[in-house]
Amino acid sequence: MAEEEGNSQVSAGTVIANELIEFANEKQEAGVDAAVIAAALRHAAANYTAFAFHAKGGPLDTEDIVEEFVRFLHFYDGRHRSGTRPMTPLEKLVQQVEDE
Repeated sequence: MAEEEGNSQVSAGTVIANELIEFANEKQEAGVDAAVIAAALRHAAANYTAFAFHAKGGPLDTEDIVEEFVRFLHFYDGRHRSGTRPMTPLEKLVQQVEDE
C-alpha cells in the first residue's frame, strides 16, 4: 500500500513536471530566452521547496535536495546531448509489452 502511494506521488510529480516544461516551452516560443526561463524555474523550485519543508515542519535537507537535482540534471543533459527525445506514453506501452 505504501509503495502504491509512493508510485502515485512520483507519477503526480512527473505530470506536474511535464506541465511546467510545457509552460516553459510556451514562454520560449513567446521569445523568452531559455536560460532566463531555467533560472526562473530554479528560483521557483527553491522557493516552493523551502515552503513545502516548512509546511511539513521538517528540517530542510539540502544535501538530498541537491543530490536529486544534480542526478536529474546529469540525466537530462545526457538525453539532450544524445538527441534522444522522450518516449510518448504509447511508445512506453509498446516497449513494456515487447519487454514482457
